[in-house]
Amino acid sequence: MLQFHTLTDEEVRQLSDTLFNARTTGKALPEFPGKLPATLEQAYAVQDLSIAASDDNVVGWKVGMVIPELREQMKSERIMGPVFKNVAHFIGHSHGDNEYIELPVYTDGFIAVEAELMIEINREITPGSIDTSADLSHLIRHVYTGVEIASSPVKDLNDYGPTAIIADFGNNHGMVVGAPIEDWQSKIATIETKCFINDELINSAPANNVLNGPMAAFSYLIDQASKRNITLPKGTMVCSGAITGVHETLVGSTSTVDFGEAGKINMKLVAF
Repeated sequence: MLQFHTLTDEEVRQLSDTLFNARTTGKALPEFPGKLPATLEQAYAVQDLSIAASDDNVVGWKVGMVIPELREQMKSERIMGPVFKNVAHFIGHSHGDNEYIELPVYTDGFIAVEAELMIEINREITPGSIDTSADLSHLIRHVYTGVEIASSPVKDLNDYGPTAIIADFGNNHGMVVGAPIEDWQSKIATIETKCFINDELINSAPANNVLNGPMAAFSYLIDQASKRNITLPKGTMVCSGAITGVHETLVGSTSTVDFGEAGKINMKLVAF
């Protein structure tokens, strides 16, 4: 059973330093390097320090899930984490059979592939400026096929629960943006999404197969960013959640995420 703790300010700083340094150097961590923050707010405090320590720009945000048995305790169904420019890849089209992209991951750490819809924001969103109970489609420039690479120096990061995941950048280490989906509002429910690893079909599901749909993830991201006093610039990408699951794999694996008529993305996972 997971044990959560209220962290001191010094423990928050030390946890940020350790996780950030491991990500920067690629050093594997065999276990979570400290106490598990008791609340999402403390975990976001760790994340904030790590974002501030980076000299890279945040160009997107991933939305992930809190496991059902911890949602009441954590007072949330979802979490968010930054996507940095150096791990963001805009392809903008469907890969051909012989095309692929190499994506670095943490050897001996956590590695997974996630098929996702990517939402591009068409205007700046400042904290508190949007009523998310209303329709949000006017805020979207395009919805794209996409992939999130979940990777962390911490082996088995997801087993430590949502506060550990938040503290380590939401377990994000890659975003691939594929082809725009024409008429996405009517199409995504009918697009069958398939994830292959090493040519083996791992799972398939409709492209809208995230809790309450991708627009619920978008709404959450706007609200949570507002709570954290984060402005979402025009052009920000939102990774809206794993469609077919979080599929763990290894360095050297190949993967294809196939969105049917909307196109596919081919990947090879290489050592960081």
